[in-house]
Formats: sequence, structure tokens, C-alpha cells
Amino acid sequence: MRVPLFIEFSGRNVLVIGGGEVGTKRAKKFLEAGANVVVLSKEFSEELRQLESEGKVMLVQVDLTEATSIQTLSFWITWADLVVYTVPDDRLAMLVRSLCKIHRKLLNDATSAEYTDVVIPMESKVDSIRIAVTTEGKSSILAKVVLRELARYIENNNELRNYATTWFSVKDYLKRNVKDRKLRMRIYYELSSDSVFNELAKKSPEDALRYVYEKVKKLIEGS
Repeated sequence: MRVPLFIEFSGRNVLVIGGGEVGTKRAKKFLEAGANVVVLSKEFSEELRQLESEGKVMLVQVDLTEATSIQTLSFWITWADLVVYTVPDDRLAMLVRSLCKIHRKLLNDATSAEYTDVVIPMESKVDSIRIAVTTEGKSSILAKVVLRELARYIENNNELRNYATTWFSVKDYLKRNVKDRKLRMRIYYELSSDSVFNELAKKSPEDALRYVYEKVKKLIEGS
């Protein structure tokens, strides 16, 4: 059972094995997240070559099918926080999986949903809501369809977007004005089951916030 997580990758080391289309996409994704990215491959896409010329990625040219490459492979796997494998070579895949286990490194195996430790989902964002969807290798097309439908639902649901705006503002307000964490948790819990607040939150974030201001004032005065 894999645990869904959003992980900060800024400043972390990511090793991408394979310089083709998939390797390029993965490298760009982690570069955008602020990671240090090294790509190991015999050949590299033009896009990776351009990124190297801009000083954004390090390319290490090596024929990973040669026995002499094991030392290089092991060195860079040890360096990495995450290893991304993209090469359609079963023998090499088994070697990479074995080295990742030996060095206790997480592996995103783009060639096998069964052997991957880390799943990179399809993702989208609507306002401040991030959506991530995966079928864990069963169907990337289905994941794209589900992601598109979820994003469309949120975009077209004004009540849900108002509700999100309200809660973001409520959390910010409470963190700034209610220093007692236990009291904040109590207010969160009470608001989540408060029918008046929830109706206001769906229709008018401004009215919902005024309702919260009054509620907090009474709670603080009565404590």
C-alpha cells in the first residue's frame, strides 16, 4: 500500500536514468521543483542538451549496458535522494532495483508499476487546490480523464470554490489571532459542523468570515 504524499524537492538530488522522452519529462519536472538533477544515459534528447548548456542539469554519458558502468551507476545512486528509471531494458532494470535496495534509495520505475516505490501521478491545479490522480500503472489515459473531470468539476462549482476561499481565509485569520492551539483546534472542529457557517461559506466568504470574527470574539471573551 503506497502512501500518497506531496514532498518538497527543492535542493534534493534526483538521478534520472535514461535520456529519452520519458527521462526528459521527469528531469524537467524535478528541475521545476528546484531539485539537483543528474541524467545518466548513452544518448540525450536535444532538450536535455539545451538544459545542460544553460547549466540547469548535469548529463553523464555512459553506456549502462556495459559491465564497467556498474561502479558509475552505484556512485550516482548513492548520491541521489530519488532515482528515476526510464530505460526499457529488463536486465538493467533489475540491476537498478537491486542497487536502490542495497543503498536504501527510493525508486520511481517508469517501466514497471509493480516494482516502483514512488508513483508520479497526473496532476493539475485549480486556484489553490492541487489535484493528483494515479491508477498505479493500470491506465494513464484513465488517470488523465479523471483528472480533467475533477478539475472541470471544481472550476464550475462556485459553491465549492467559495468554500475553499473561506477556509483558507479562516485558517490564516485564526493562526494570526488565536495563539492557543487547543482553542484553534476547537474552533476548526466547531466550524466544520456549524450549519450556519457552512451555508455562508458556500454563498459568501465575506459573510462567513464576519460570522467567524464574532464567534472567535465571544469564545475569547468567555474563556
